[in-house]
Amino acid sequence: MIGHKIWFEPLQAGTNLHLTVYLGLPAIILLAIGTLLYQISKEKYTFAHGVCAGLSLLLTTINVVVILPDARIGILFSNPALDLFHFIHIIIGAVGYLFGILAFLTGISGIRVKWPGLTALTCWTIVFVMGYIQFLM
Repeated sequence: MIGHKIWFEPLQAGTNLHLTVYLGLPAIILLAIGTLLYQISKEKYTFAHGVCAGLSLLLTTINVVVILPDARIGILFSNPALDLFHFIHIIIGAVGYLFGILAFLTGISGIRVKWPGLTALTCWTIVFVMGYIQFLM
């Protein structure tokens, strides 16, 4: 079954894919859908926005927990450009994750602000693209 081997091969330890296409991309898509629905009609799609954003934060949390045991912080690569690129990836990802938590907490408390969620979506999108570029390097 070649299809199964290709499908599950990136999930093996040491691939450095970080489950990006399996967890990161659906998280970004869910957050984007939830954000768009909320922009269309706040009254009509508030619940759908909350579900999409909550699932997005859950997927991102799983992604972070999965990568923590293998996290490489510091100078661990032979190429200094990759070190800086990876460091920026980590910083932007952490900022996006903190803003995602802030957006979640403000949302469940009934406070309606856009900037934490939009910042999380922006950071997560940038980090996804950076992670994919780093994977290709």
